[in-house]
Amino acid sequence: MTNRNVWRVIVVATWGLWMAGCGGSKPEPVIETPEPVVETTPEPPPPPPEPDPIQLAELPGVTLQPGGHAAVEVAVQRNGNEGPIQVQADAMPEGVTAKAEPIGPNDSSTQLVLAADMTLGDVDLVATVSVTVKLGEQTASQPLAVHVPRLQLPTFLPVSEVLLQPGKNQTVNVAVQRDGFEGPLELRVDGAPDNVTCTMADIHAGQDATKLDIAAVPGVKDGTYPLKIATTLYGREIVVEVPLKIESRPFVVNTFRVVTLSPGQTQRVEVPVERRGYNGAVQLKADSLPPGVTVREVSVAPDGTTATLEITASPAAEQRVSSSKIVSTAGHLTATGPIVIRVAGGDESYFPPGVTANKEISSLLKRGSIGGRLTTESKQALLDFYGGTAESEAAVMRGLKWLAAHQQADGSWSLKEYSKDIAGCDCMTEFEKQLDDSPTAGTAFGILPFLGAGVTHNRAPKEPAELASYMPVVEKGLIYLAQNQVRSKDNKDGFLGGSMYAHALATIAFCEAYGLSGDERLKVNAQLAIKYLLNAQHQAGGGWRYSAGQAGDMSVTGWVFLAIRSAQLTGIDVLKPPLERAARFVDSCGVGPDGAKMSRYAYTPGTPEKLTLTAAGLLTRQYLGWRNDQPDLIAGCQHLMANLPPESGTSLGSIYYYYYATQVLHHMEGPDFDLWNHRMREHLIRSQERSGHKDGSWNPQGTDYGSRAGRMYATSMALLTLQVYYRHLPMYRTVRRT
Repeated sequence: MTNRNVWRVIVVATWGLWMAGCGGSKPEPVIETPEPVVETTPEPPPPPPEPDPIQLAELPGVTLQPGGHAAVEVAVQRNGNEGPIQVQADAMPEGVTAKAEPIGPNDSSTQLVLAADMTLGDVDLVATVSVTVKLGEQTASQPLAVHVPRLQLPTFLPVSEVLLQPGKNQTVNVAVQRDGFEGPLELRVDGAPDNVTCTMADIHAGQDATKLDIAAVPGVKDGTYPLKIATTLYGREIVVEVPLKIESRPFVVNTFRVVTLSPGQTQRVEVPVERRGYNGAVQLKADSLPPGVTVREVSVAPDGTTATLEITASPAAEQRVSSSKIVSTAGHLTATGPIVIRVAGGDESYFPPGVTANKEISSLLKRGSIGGRLTTESKQALLDFYGGTAESEAAVMRGLKWLAAHQQADGSWSLKEYSKDIAGCDCMTEFEKQLDDSPTAGTAFGILPFLGAGVTHNRAPKEPAELASYMPVVEKGLIYLAQNQVRSKDNKDGFLGGSMYAHALATIAFCEAYGLSGDERLKVNAQLAIKYLLNAQHQAGGGWRYSAGQAGDMSVTGWVFLAIRSAQLTGIDVLKPPLERAARFVDSCGVGPDGAKMSRYAYTPGTPEKLTLTAAGLLTRQYLGWRNDQPDLIAGCQHLMANLPPESGTSLGSIYYYYYATQVLHHMEGPDFDLWNHRMREHLIRSQERSGHKDGSWNPQGTDYGSRAGRMYATSMALLTLQVYYRHLPMYRTVRRT
């Protein structure tokens, strides 16, 4: 049914109801013939209006630092457009990249991240990038201004050369010129040599400088080292060189000399100043002066090459010698040079009262006497008078302690097995694997330094107190030697065992022990030992060698003559004929230059000179009666002074030579001995072992005869040399008792 027909039915029905309500008769229904229904198609609704295209908001310009990045918001007005939106940047300059995540279906913006390569920044970069967004077929673009500015890098200010001494440190100011850069600088130091440490803090934002502390350990080698301070910014290394010069002696004030003053006297001494790495002003002052002596401080102008020291001894200054120091300073640089100052009167027979007024030793006071070692007072007086120090005596005490700790139960010492049955002993090194086995020599080397310190089996100086504890050590050693001495009716009567070296050393021990103790029992041992030596002399040549009756050599003969001299000093008579034969043998070994043939000596006649045997020959000459003004003796001493102990170094070295030369020069006294003694004393103190079980001993490696006689030999010889001040009085100075 169509809509029209429906409407007709409604109207007819309504009309009938109205008529009935009015009382009227019911009308006849009107039947209309329906019109034909015509089917029609409805018209489609009009399409919705098309949305506006997407729009990209304007983009602000961006500035990038090399190696940096920045984000730019990419905002899109969708205008009703739905779907993901792609973002891309075109026309990118070289070295700049851009990346953005797509804008999601429900989002309207994203971040475009731009990054500048570290290599940019050398020039100012200005570029325009096209940023495009795309949704389906729609696109929108905006220009983006990109700026990579030229870098404003900081620079280091130049650093002057740093002059540094081993064992010292110096602080250096490191400054930067920022040139607009405000950030922090992480710093590093390159090129520091081994044993040089460099410590430096970074430069924080807002700071323009920091401190570099450079420290060199003692012993670092001299040299020039180009240190570099560096930082890395934007992939670029910014560097400044710090010229570092390690120089142990940037300047040298040559003070090593002896200045002899009378009490009340003033001397002006000119000393050269050697310029090396430093040319500025230098201040000089004295240290460790003997009592009553003063030295005026002096300033050396820049580039100055001399300084004048004014040295004054007060009228009350005591006669003595002291190794003093001249300390030179120049800012952080320092140098110390020795100067030996002796206060001496005009009396060449003077000895300090601690020696001559000492009734306890008066009977033993004679030229070359061994009596000066017997009391604390006499030893100290001789130490002061001839240049010993508290440090040298401390070294002696350490050495005696080491010797006592290595004595065997039977009283002996061994060259080869000195560590046998000694708990915790690790003193023997690989170097000592092939030592000679001689308990006679080892025991003599063990006893002699105790005797040198004034210790016998029945007496010892009162101070230091530990000396008294060594009396049993000496007694046990002497008993061992006595028990092993040969008693016979042939030429071996009195033989103490071992080679002639060993027998001579043990003979010295018996002679000194007898002379110092006064024990008549020891006189017999000493006389028998001397008897064997005289019988062992080579009758034709006059010398001694390893075995009895052999043609002599200067080395063994030197030791034998020390034994003979020890006997003479203790009152044991030695007949003249053996001495005359010995003098002829020493003559035969003389190989000095023309005009001074007896100033130098060889091992055997006809062989080249040797420094050690020159010293041994000269000491033998002194004991044979040469005067101290004998020209060949003076020439020989000059040769010794041309071969001083080392100024530095830790190896003991030629201790055989040092032992003899020290005695020769001590007997001569005067400036030569004072200079020699300073070098010798300091070398022995410096080279002594100071740790572990070896403490107090000397390493035999590098010494003459060390590979044969080992640590016992090296230690004993070093100690005897350190005891030279009181072991024998000088043989050319008359002793006057007061």
